[in-house]
Amino acid sequence: MRYVKDHARLTVKYINADTEEVLFEVPNRNWTNIGELLADHYVTELMKQNVDGVVPDNLLVIVVGEYTLSP
Repeated sequence: MRYVKDHARLTVKYINADTEEVLFEVPNRNWTNIGELLADHYVTELMKQNVDGVVPDNLLVIVVGEYTLSP
Protein backbone atom coordinates (compact mmCIF):
# COMPACT_ATOMS: atom_id res chain seq x y z
CA MET A 1 0.00 0.00 0.00
CA ARG A 2 1.30 3.45 -0.94
CA TYR A 3 -0.30 6.88 -1.10
CA VAL A 4 0.97 9.52 -3.50
CA LYS A 5 0.22 13.22 -3.54
CA ASP A 6 -1.84 14.24 -6.57
CA HIS A 7 0.15 17.47 -6.94
CA ALA A 8 2.83 19.31 -4.99
CA ARG A 9 0.67 22.32 -4.15
CA LEU A 10 -1.28 22.66 -0.88
CA THR A 11 -4.52 24.45 0.02
CA VAL A 12 -5.03 26.46 3.22
CA LYS A 13 -8.64 26.43 4.43
CA TYR A 14 -10.16 28.94 6.86
CA ILE A 15 -13.06 27.29 8.67
CA ASN A 16 -15.64 28.47 11.20
CA ALA A 17 -14.76 26.16 14.11
CA ASP A 18 -18.28 26.31 15.54
CA THR A 19 -20.18 25.36 12.37
CA GLU A 20 -17.42 23.67 10.32
CA GLU A 21 -18.31 25.93 7.39
CA VAL A 22 -15.40 26.63 5.03
CA LEU A 23 -15.22 30.42 4.85
CA PHE A 24 -12.59 30.64 2.10
CA GLU A 25 -9.50 28.89 0.77
CA VAL A 26 -6.05 29.97 -0.34
CA PRO A 27 -5.01 27.47 -3.05
CA ASN A 28 -1.67 26.71 -4.69
CA ARG A 29 0.73 27.16 -1.78
CA ASN A 30 3.87 25.15 -1.15
CA TRP A 31 5.20 23.89 2.17
CA THR A 32 7.78 26.69 2.42
CA ASN A 33 5.27 29.55 2.36
CA ILE A 34 2.43 28.09 4.45
CA GLY A 35 3.75 29.62 7.69
CA GLU A 36 2.97 33.18 6.64
CA LEU A 37 -0.72 32.27 6.33
CA LEU A 38 -0.77 31.04 9.94
CA ALA A 39 0.59 34.22 11.55
CA ASP A 40 -1.94 36.15 13.67
CA HIS A 41 -1.55 39.32 11.60
CA TYR A 42 -2.14 37.57 8.26
CA VAL A 43 -5.11 35.59 9.56
CA THR A 44 -6.69 38.83 10.78
CA GLU A 45 -6.06 40.62 7.48
CA LEU A 46 -7.30 37.72 5.36
CA MET A 47 -10.48 37.50 7.42
CA LYS A 48 -11.07 41.25 6.96
CA GLN A 49 -10.58 40.93 3.19
CA ASN A 50 -12.49 37.71 2.54
CA VAL A 51 -15.38 37.48 5.00
CA ASP A 52 -18.36 39.80 4.74
CA GLY A 53 -20.69 40.22 7.69
CA VAL A 54 -20.25 38.45 10.99
CA VAL A 55 -16.88 36.84 11.60
CA PRO A 56 -16.70 33.66 13.69
CA ASP A 57 -15.46 33.69 17.27
CA ASN A 58 -13.48 30.50 16.69
CA LEU A 59 -11.46 29.85 13.57
CA LEU A 60 -9.62 26.79 12.28
CA VAL A 61 -6.84 27.21 9.74
CA ILE A 62 -6.02 23.89 8.12
CA VAL A 63 -3.44 22.94 5.51
CA VAL A 64 -4.80 20.35 3.09
CA GLY A 65 -2.88 17.98 0.86
CA GLU A 66 -4.70 15.36 -1.21
CA TYR A 67 -3.32 11.85 -1.59
CA THR A 68 -4.46 8.92 -3.72
CA LEU A 69 -3.91 5.25 -3.05
CA SER A 70 -1.52 3.95 -5.68
CA PRO A 71 -1.96 0.42 -7.03
